[in-house]
Amino acid sequence: MKEPRYDIHTHSNYSDGNPTIAEIVGQAASLNLSTIGITDHFWPSMGSQRGGVGMIKERRRKISQLRDDFPNLRILDGAEVDILSNGGLAPVAGGTEQFDIVIGSVHWFSGPEQWASSLLKTLRKTTFDVLGHWDGYLSAYKAKEGKNVAKALAEANIAIELSLRYEPIYTEFLEVARDEGCMFTLGSDSHSIETIGKLKDQFGLANALKLPLLDFDR
Repeated sequence: MKEPRYDIHTHSNYSDGNPTIAEIVGQAASLNLSTIGITDHFWPSMGSQRGGVGMIKERRRKISQLRDDFPNLRILDGAEVDILSNGGLAPVAGGTEQFDIVIGSVHWFSGPEQWASSLLKTLRKTTFDVLGHWDGYLSAYKAKEGKNVAKALAEANIAIELSLRYEPIYTEFLEVARDEGCMFTLGSDSHSIETIGKLKDQFGLANALKLPLLDFDR
């Protein structure tokens, strides 16, 4: 499997990241990445500093300008949105449909039963593109709940992230999800310049477990 040249999960100073959008894009170009996803949090998701349609449009204008400056780099205008404990996604001003990519993530600690219940309820209510750092706040893993979630993700065509910031712990779930037909992505969840694109270990895990990766390099 060829090592991908993308990082679809980064944060700028429009939410809780340190770098500007221009700095993220410049670093991605210097690393010869093919695709960079700028996936900020927006109010009221955790990590958001501000929100509103005006701010989101301002951010989009900056991304559009940088697309002109870096024609060989695919820049995704994305969002990371909280998965709520009672099911569903946190609202975003203007809706999630406006983004190129939406990462749904759990940002609250839970056991396997509540984790599975909230994810299954969310998938019945709405959809998104990628399940971010899926076990970053998970206290334990149970096979039954994992299989139910994996099956639902596969049916909804939602990919599972292999994260740098929250390296997967319960790799059994990844194998179950693979067998259920899920796809996978790589994302640094970078909040600084230094960690953008640092996904060699995540690619190694995908290779070792034979996890099929989405192709953002085309």
